[in-house]
Amino acid sequence: MSSSSDEERESIVFDIGSHLARAGFAGEDAPSVVMAYEEENEYKETYYSNGYKLFGSNGSKIDMLERVISNCYNLLDDNKVDLIKESPAIFSEHFHDIPSERENLIELMFEKFEVPAFYTTPSPVLSLYSSGRGSGIVLESGNSFTETVVIYEGYMISNSVFSQKRGGAEVTQYLKDHCGSLRNTNRAMSDADYLYLKDRYSTCSYSEPTTKVRLPDDIETVLDMKSSLLKGCTDSLFDSPGLKSLPDMVYESVMAASIHGRRDLFCNVILSGGNTMITGFPALLKNRIEQIMSKRHKGLKLNVVAAPERKYHPWIGGSILGSLSCFMDSLLISREEYMESGPSVLAKCINPKNVIKC
Repeated sequence: MSSSSDEERESIVFDIGSHLARAGFAGEDAPSVVMAYEEENEYKETYYSNGYKLFGSNGSKIDMLERVISNCYNLLDDNKVDLIKESPAIFSEHFHDIPSERENLIELMFEKFEVPAFYTTPSPVLSLYSSGRGSGIVLESGNSFTETVVIYEGYMISNSVFSQKRGGAEVTQYLKDHCGSLRNTNRAMSDADYLYLKDRYSTCSYSEPTTKVRLPDDIETVLDMKSSLLKGCTDSLFDSPGLKSLPDMVYESVMAASIHGRRDLFCNVILSGGNTMITGFPALLKNRIEQIMSKRHKGLKLNVVAAPERKYHPWIGGSILGSLSCFMDSLLISREEYMESGPSVLAKCINPKNVIKC
């Protein structure tokens, strides 16, 4: 896809997760729209009660996805119609999204929203792109899913992908289940309160027996919480019977790569997603991986990259991608291409090497 008018248009980048939708213009440093679904009960019921999946063949899910995207457009610009018809749309996608879901998305964008161009690529690829690297192991942990994947010299290593349905929602649920003493406050605890506790106070380490917790309300309720509870809510991420721990997922992803590239991969462990923002998460992850390595790979260096902006890594990677002229020229799927080939044109999005190397 190439023309002078295409190059002048700003792409709109969407990173739609199970808890938040992020949207903004390519070339910007951060998304200008960050929308939480729990703000509307209908969103919460649809996404949370249906296994945290936004995409699917079920009509109601497609309808809700359409609403999410439409609301993002509204928040970006009051003149939504012109914005949609003039701006290419770039989406992150996750490994648990099946091909039919990708097809549903491209149909929605071209046939319902009538965008001029479209592109989608795996979220971890965008996270690595955001870090400025061409090779690395990405651990991406959001509200509902955690996944690891190796990307080496621009190529995803397919057998290095590990994905589990666990993340921030599990941490929040632990707080709901174990913090019964908080119900003795002078008001009822809401879902938003527990989410706030998770985002603000959950930790992978603690030194004091109690922590003063200030709830986000008009009366500024202050509670004394056992620090062990605020740490206990994160323990399942690192020790969970019957499931691979996050350190194990990282290690096994690296071991799935060529032996010649493992040294570089251990030096480039990229964290991405809001769940990795938990206090002490990077340090504990590094410590646990080093324990595994010490038994088998003495002398290898481990470097865990935890950028301050990592909760927006996929969106930022999409923003960088959408601002590249080579991307606009050759990788975007144009409306004309879609009308000619239909959803099969998505094959153009499959190879991330084109993205990394352009």
